[in-house]
Amino acid sequence: MAMNPMQRKANNSFLLGILITLVITGLIIGFLIYQVSNLNKKLEEKEANRIFGYVVVGEIKSGTEITSDLVKGVELNMNVDSSGIYSSQTKDAEGNTIADATGSLLPVGLKAKVDLHAGTVLTTDLTYEEEEVTADLRSQEYNVITITSQLQTGDYIDIRLRTPDGRDLIVVSHKEVTIPDLAGVDSTNCIWLDLREEETLMMSCAIVEAYKMNGAKLYTARYVEPGIQDAATPTYVPNTETLALIERDPNIVQEAKNELLTTLRGNSQLVRPGVDSFVNNEDAADNVVEKTEEEITSLQEEREAYIDSMGV
Repeated sequence: MAMNPMQRKANNSFLLGILITLVITGLIIGFLIYQVSNLNKKLEEKEANRIFGYVVVGEIKSGTEITSDLVKGVELNMNVDSSGIYSSQTKDAEGNTIADATGSLLPVGLKAKVDLHAGTVLTTDLTYEEEEVTADLRSQEYNVITITSQLQTGDYIDIRLRTPDGRDLIVVSHKEVTIPDLAGVDSTNCIWLDLREEETLMMSCAIVEAYKMNGAKLYTARYVEPGIQDAATPTYVPNTETLALIERDPNIVQEAKNELLTTLRGNSQLVRPGVDSFVNNEDAADNVVEKTEEEITSLQEEREAYIDSMGV
């Protein structure tokens, strides 16, 4: 049966409506798929940039050890290489990944290369590891060294010997200093240094030779940024008796001994003639006796002040 024009028009309109509906539905579905795809991509990027690290919670001075109480674990979203960031990634009781809140995952013995401020992300570029504690390391007390006016516990210093002819020689280098506390007040003339055996011998020789030289000065020089400044190479060469003692001393590791003696003997002709010319003066022996007595008296007074501060 033939379809009249009105029916044909109605059918065409219906089919057109269905087609338009399908097109619109397809566009909506395509748009939703695009949105979901973008969302998934963003979630993947966010997850890829999800890093668990440590940030500094307060001011940390260059050269200071970074302990667990000075950092906190946080979740970071950073589009950077995370290989140098100390990870704080751990899991809670339910197995969810979270940031360690105790600092226990931070390696022990890290020190700050530069001054660190609150909020700084802790990375390997900003830290260095503390030197290994060797069997011959000892804490030595000295009260015969001129201390710079603003020296504080935790500063790093060189001990230098200035001779009467103007030469300035490094005796030991890059040492963290501790200033004794007497009843809440820093000592004005004593410092503590952790020294290896050969450094102790070098210091002893330098002190005695400083006593012998009229016009000599043994003093501290503070590092500006001890974390990034390498230790200076000692330039002071002790006398032949001390060199012989270093060579025979069983407490010094042989490898370190060989390296030290090679360096010292190589510099001996540059340093010793000038030093010897000043230590071999007619007042040298008397100066050593006088200065040693002053040193002993000062140490006794410091000890008495320490005992008094303890209330003993």
